[in-house]
Amino acid sequence: MSKKFDNFLHECGIQRQTSAPYTSQQNGVAERANWTIMECARNMIRAQGLDLEFWAEAVNTAVYIKN
Repeated sequence: MSKKFDNFLHECGIQRQTSAPYTSQQNGVAERANWTIMECARNMIRAQGLDLEFWAEAVNTAVYIKN
């Protein structure tokens, strides 16, 4: 939150928007990405009839696919 950085943003025509710390609900892009990953993992587990013990692997696979 430095004045120098604010001046740089202003010169580039960028509007700064801040959010409260540790409130991911205020970050729509991150929330959408998290939601998409969880839905993908949930669908993979259901489609294959797997137990929830494979949840971490399903999430890792969903992130790999998304990237």
